[in-house]
Amino acid sequence: MNENQKSQKDTARAEVSLWSIVGLLLRKIHWLIAAGLAFGIGVYLVLSLLVTPTFESRVTFYVYNNSGGASQSGSIDKSDLQAAESLATTYSKILESNSVLNAVLSDLNSTLTRKELAQMVDVAVVTNTQLLEVVITSTDANFACKVAESFASVAPAEIVRITKAGGVEVVDHPEVATEQTSPRTVFDTAIAVVVGVIIAAVIIILKTLSDTTIYLPEDIEKLFGVAVIGQIPEIEGTEKNYKYWELANGGTISYETKDNTAKHEEQK
Repeated sequence: MNENQKSQKDTARAEVSLWSIVGLLLRKIHWLIAAGLAFGIGVYLVLSLLVTPTFESRVTFYVYNNSGGASQSGSIDKSDLQAAESLATTYSKILESNSVLNAVLSDLNSTLTRKELAQMVDVAVVTNTQLLEVVITSTDANFACKVAESFASVAPAEIVRITKAGGVEVVDHPEVATEQTSPRTVFDTAIAVVVGVIIAAVIIILKTLSDTTIYLPEDIEKLFGVAVIGQIPEIEGTEKNYKYWELANGGTISYETKDNTAKHEEQK
């Protein structure tokens, strides 16, 4: 066999293998569906029964550089904007500081510890803007809103007290969340269904590829490129309890049952 013929045979074999895998998955589609449903139901039950829903409330601040929020001409120049953007990063760290957290706890008159409050707070600078966003996460939507409102009340004064320049103004006041932010039950369940189908498909494909058993004569030709010139005939009878069989001279097949009660001969 020359290299060209070998290459063509390898290419054909790859195409056949690809279609064989597609056909295999189609034949096993009931297993794929069952695996997807099993994963999806499992994740849905875990999220519904074991995971406590959380809610978010957020307050947005605008950062300005000068004490009046604008220049004396009534406009904001480019240098003020650049300085404010730079200050936003500093202010974000101040909002997470112990001083601000203590002030919020005092305003709330809550039994929360500073560590517990810090775990609820996430401060971020909105990219390429002068905006700061404080996000409060809690299992109680009303309490999350109350904490965010406390930040809106306390933060401006605390930032001016610490920096002695510039400041922040509240852009958006917090609102009580009407929907939970996590877990995302429907989305996570859908992802689990897809993952279940993929895992089942991988298992089926790997199991099939690892099976090297040759079931049909045509498989030998496809795998090795050689023709089958003969095969041992299948012996059929009324009972499938033969102990052994052998091919004698002249094409005579003799076989004996397991209980040694009968011995038969057939001429082929």
